Amino acid sequence: MLGIEESAGYQRIFEKGMKRGREEGREESLVDITIRLLIKKFRKLPKEYVVRIKEQDTYVLQQLIDNIFDINELSELDDYLH
Repeated sequence: MLGIEESAGYQRIFEKGMKRGREEGREESLVDITIRLLIKKFRKLPKEYVVRIKEQDTYVLQQLIDNIFDINELSELDDYLH
């Protein structure tokens, strides 16, 4: 007799949860990196931008990180944030 941990259904649920956890962790890391880089570049980052950055998906965060050297003013962040 199989224990619950050995059942196929349990394994699928467990793997799905692990995948979701990794995705959420990755997104949290991208948020943290984006905020840290912008603070380093501009010295200060208004709270409104921090809130908006935390609402972005992985694609937008990656775009911000990729283009950090092309952003010269905080107002240019509006082009990336929706």
